[in-house]
Amino acid sequence: MTKESKEAPQEGGETEVWGYAEVAQEIGVAVGTVRYYWSQKRHLLPDPDVTLSGKPGWYPATVKDWKIKRPGQGFRTDLQDQDS
Repeated sequence: MTKESKEAPQEGGETEVWGYAEVAQEIGVAVGTVRYYWSQKRHLLPDPDVTLSGKPGWYPATVKDWKIKRPGQGFRTDLQDQDS
């Protein structure tokens, strides 16, 4: 794949780039779910690190870091303490 990067990787930085399939596998959802998130609900995914042939691409570290911080199923922001 040709890499059309928003930014060139930093020296010693990531070189592997994940597409929809790899992101889906990492977070345990179907590939179609990740595609839907990207096309309709972009706020549910981290910003892509690069663009590959017009499609978003993420470094594995970006996805893994986001996955750790990702709210679980049933997470309700309306119940969060406003003082926290």
